[in-house]
Amino acid sequence: MTHGEILRSDADQKGIPLRTLDQVKAALAQAKKNKADAKMARLMLRHGRLTDEAILYIGDNYPTVWE
Repeated sequence: MTHGEILRSDADQKGIPLRTLDQVKAALAQAKKNKADAKMARLMLRHGRLTDEAILYIGDNYPTVWE
């Protein structure tokens, strides 16, 4: 089991919710004020607990963060 899988399992057991599309949009809007929205999107994809809908939103609006 990888470290990420252990953390994911622990978060699931603790009931830590996934970030919703509305939460992701709000965070990206806030980050955009500092021109950091692309960096925030990349961070969310790599380390965030996101709903499938939120992941697709980031992929559609920030396609370069997948690279």
